Amino acid sequence: MKRKFWNWVRNEAEEERTLVLNGEISDETWFGDEVTPKLFQKELDAGTGNITVWINSPGGDVFAAAQIYNMLMEYKGDVTVKVDALAASAASVIA
Repeated sequence: MKRKFWNWVRNEAEEERTLVLNGEISDETWFGDEVTPKLFQKELDAGTGNITVWINSPGGDVFAAAQIYNMLMEYKGDVTVKVDALAASAASVIA
């Protein structure tokens, strides 16, 4: 399985998902460990319920981050964002 910079953790009791964003944000994948907004959208739509987003990222592509931000804004559940350690550059757009 290829490494992604996000990870879902499901809390069955509260019907809430936790999304952990670690690493760089990218519009294209070169080594298979970056995420594209298209891949992110597919996984975002694969579940339901409220979401808590934990961010620890040095940033990356601001246009990809803006797309991810818009996806989270349009998400039907509640979205809470928490900065774990760093939300620099493009990651601050998502935050």
